[in-house]
Order: sequence, then C-alpha cells, then structure tokens
Amino acid sequence: MTTALEALEIEGYKCFDRLKVPLAQLTLFTGFNGAGKSTALQPLLLLAQAARLRILDGQNLNGELPLNGDIVRLGSAGDVIRAGQGSDGITRFTITMGGEIITLNVSARAGDRTLLLHDASEGTRSADFVERFNRIVHISAVRSGALDAFPIPDRSVAQISDVGIDGRYASYLYHEMADTEVSPERCCDGAAGNTFRRQVDAWLNLLAPGANANVQSVPVASALALQFRLSDTGEWRRPANVGYGLTYAFPILVALLAAQKGDVLVIDSPEAHLHPQAQSRMGRMLSTFAAAGVQLLVETHSDHVLNGVRLSVRDKIIEPEQLGLLFFAGVTSDGHGVTSPRVDGKGRLDEWPEGFFDQNDRDVSRLAGWE
Repeated sequence: MTTALEALEIEGYKCFDRLKVPLAQLTLFTGFNGAGKSTALQPLLLLAQAARLRILDGQNLNGELPLNGDIVRLGSAGDVIRAGQGSDGITRFTITMGGEIITLNVSARAGDRTLLLHDASEGTRSADFVERFNRIVHISAVRSGALDAFPIPDRSVAQISDVGIDGRYASYLYHEMADTEVSPERCCDGAAGNTFRRQVDAWLNLLAPGANANVQSVPVASALALQFRLSDTGEWRRPANVGYGLTYAFPILVALLAAQKGDVLVIDSPEAHLHPQAQSRMGRMLSTFAAAGVQLLVETHSDHVLNGVRLSVRDKIIEPEQLGLLFFAGVTSDGHGVTSPRVDGKGRLDEWPEGFFDQNDRDVSRLAGWE
C-alpha cells in the first residue's frame, strides 16, 4: 500500500467555511495559535478513529462518525459543526488519495456526540481508502512524561505502529520489535547495526549525543520499564533522571521505525523539550523517514525543525516536491488565511509570509536598534 494522501478539503467544519490544502509526503502545519492547524487535521483523525473501530469498510462509508475515542476527543456535534455550515449549507470532507476523490457529507443531531456520515462520491472506491485510515497513527503534543513504567496494550499493535496518542505503548512496541531488522533507507548514518534497538540508539544519539534506550519487562505489574543512559558505559536511569526531551522523542522514533511503507503518522510538536540543535536534527530525521515512504503530517512551532527540513532538501535527503509547507495566519471566510510557501532544491523559500518564523529576525533587529 503506497498510495499517498494528496489533498484535504473541509467545508463548514469548526472555524472553516471552506479550506483546501495539499498534502505531501512530509507536510509541516505551521502558524499562529488558534489559527486552525489542529482543526485542519481533525477530519483525518475522525476517519481514522471510525476505521479503527471498524465502523467504516471499503465499500460503505455511510454511518456514524464518533467524536470521542482513543484518537481524538472533540465533545459534541455543536462543538465542531460550523454555524451556518458550508457555503451550500453542508458540512463536507473531501479527500484525494492516489487520484481518487472521496466526498463525505457530515451532519448531526443537536447535542449528539456522534456525526452522521454520508458518502457523496460518484462510483466505487478502492478498499485501500479505509485501510489507509485504519493505519493512521496520531502522536499528540500531550505525551506521557517521565513515568517509571508503561502499560502493555490490551490488543496487539504489532501490525500498526500505534504507540498511542500519548506515547504510552512505545515501550511495548520497542520490546516486541527490538531484534527485527530495519530497512537501509531508514537507518541512521554511522549506526553500529541495523536492528530496531540499534537504530533507536543511533537516532537518539543524533538528538542527544551518547543517549541509549532500553526496555525491561516488569511481569508482576504487567508493565514495561523504560530506561535511558547518556553514554555506552553509563548507568541506566529512569526517565525522570535524564530530562523530558528523550522521553518525548522516544515514541516518535519508535513509531517511525515501526511504520510500514505507506503508513501515515500525524505528529504534534515533535520538538517538545528538545534543544535547538536536536530540533533541527529532528527535522532531518522526519525528512529521512518521509523519503523512505512514511507519510508525515507534522504540526510544529519550531523554526529549527523547519530549517532542519530545508537543509535535508539541500542535502538531497528528500526531494522538494515531497515537502509541503502550510502557514495558518488566521482563518478567513474564503480560507485564504492559509498559504503554502514552496522550497526549491537548495532549501530556499519562494515566499516568507509575515509571521512565518520571522520572530527571531524581528527581535534581533530591535536589539540592534535597526527598528
């Protein structure tokens, strides 16, 4: 399964009267707080939630769309259906995938916590559509902190790189896959080996030099203990004693390594608790996995992540056409509050909208007395 999500159009949903955005192999959702970045991703997550619950199947996209579940919790229909709805009175999600266009009309009863889905597409569709959504993994900005132990899931996640929206199952997935081989295109340069555990250590070392990870089973508690050390000969320590950065990056790295080619990962704030150098290298890591076939939709506020991705284009880790940038400057009725700067083969942007990661230049200019 290699067909990528190519575009998403939203009508009459939350703050958007109408919005259409292109989706690339690696798409960065950037912009001001409250400008609609998370909202733009929610239709995909709602469909993923329904597919995971087996509410949708390949030939029937009519039925209920739960607003609250393991992937997203959005409240009631009144919280998400835009007053007045879309321009023609209909709330609608339109997804383009592999040249196939699926149009889904959405409605709700007052106070209901479930939306009603109606397939308004013409003709039939491939079963790949629902399977693609079943394999979407969401890693939220609210990830499990420095816990002593992490749970074993009630169901197997071995076939899907599902670390849980808060990363709680990353230790389990690591434990299950530790000795499996990683394909060469996903391996970190200079790694000591190509097993899952070696590659976790190699990529962690890129983010925090010397860092290693380990997971130990705690049978009496049906749990798994995550440990880190900061050198090959150092002592293994609990996550609380090595800071939050490694704990927050660990589930992202596990999900990337466990994902199959064609899987979609939606990641919020991969830069959380990381040093600026590590944030830039996170951008390089994301680019590597996107180029290797994992589609990544990433919400970020980090200019360092952006620059790491731009450098990856310059260094030919990822092709310019595989990268998409979306800047949400504030929603307007026609959706023009969202712009799409483009990157050339040297990592240069064709436009730099006001507010698009320009705060450092503004502050430096003021400190230098230039304005």
